Amino acid sequence: MKVISKEHFGRMEMMCRAFGNKSKSNSLFLTEYKASEEINEMISSINKPTQSDFEKIVGVIKNTDSTKHYNGSQWYDYKIHLNALLRENGFESNII
Repeated sequence: MKVISKEHFGRMEMMCRAFGNKSKSNSLFLTEYKASEEINEMISSINKPTQSDFEKIVGVIKNTDSTKHYNGSQWYDYKIHLNALLRENGFESNII
């Protein structure tokens, strides 16, 4: 998948690691960690994303947002970064 820049995707990876670290002391971060890890893996592994790929990513976000999770400013920032990346790949989303 096309990334905006290495720095942009690097921030998404950093946020994923932060969710993972925080989940060790607060289980509400675990859902965000698993979701961001799954999405980041998809971004890294899919060369030519399809509509189905985009819908799966949005589904992961919506599923996370519909469950109990920390839902702090870093999660919102992750979704802002993801939304920009999806738009860069030609997909309009309403995840934020």
